[in-house]
Amino acid sequence: MPIQVILVPAGAEYQAVVRGLKTIPHAPPVVAVPAGPAAFRAFLETWEDRSRFEDQGILFIGLSGSLSPQHSVGDALLLEQVWDAAGGDSAKGYQCDRTFTDELAQRLGVPVETGLTCDRVITTVTEKRQMGDRYQAAVVDMESAVLLATMPQARVAILRVISDDCGHDLPDIAGAIGPDGSLRADTLARSFLKRPVAALKFISGSLQALKTLEQVTFALFKSD
Repeated sequence: MPIQVILVPAGAEYQAVVRGLKTIPHAPPVVAVPAGPAAFRAFLETWEDRSRFEDQGILFIGLSGSLSPQHSVGDALLLEQVWDAAGGDSAKGYQCDRTFTDELAQRLGVPVETGLTCDRVITTVTEKRQMGDRYQAAVVDMESAVLLATMPQARVAILRVISDDCGHDLPDIAGAIGPDGSLRADTLARSFLKRPVAALKFISGSLQALKTLEQVTFALFKSD
């Protein structure tokens, strides 16, 4: 398995991946990274181990939102290419390492799809469907294209688990992630109070996705 290091957003996602690896001997190192494109890019540009992994196999694991009715909460998938919509109208596409990606997809039995990276959380059904149609993308996140753009020589595979579907609006949590990638708990709480039903569905989906994240991490490294 050519995975030299695992990158995963700090917090609950990182904790889920660590749980999935706790019984795996000789697992690769897991590095917690900040969420959001600006904070993640700043991390990569100053990452002390960047030169060590610059041409190695890097697996990014994390949650994402669905842009397609074909993919529901708890579904895992790998990305073959990612569109970067964080830069405005001039979106650019990036390719993951196809051999690496196909190997992981075969091992896990998950589909390989196109992803989209945005600089904010997409919260409405309308915008999710528009984004999905425009880019022919299955999922949206805030980090994938940043990794591919910043470390072009690395052999990158990206594994995403869906935490929210494209059939329901999310609470307005766009302002809950700070510029440094940290979670603003007070902003998150206010948005949940404004949309309690949507908040409960979002929390439920996140918990289900985190469980899947733990399970697929274990499945990826367990002995056959």
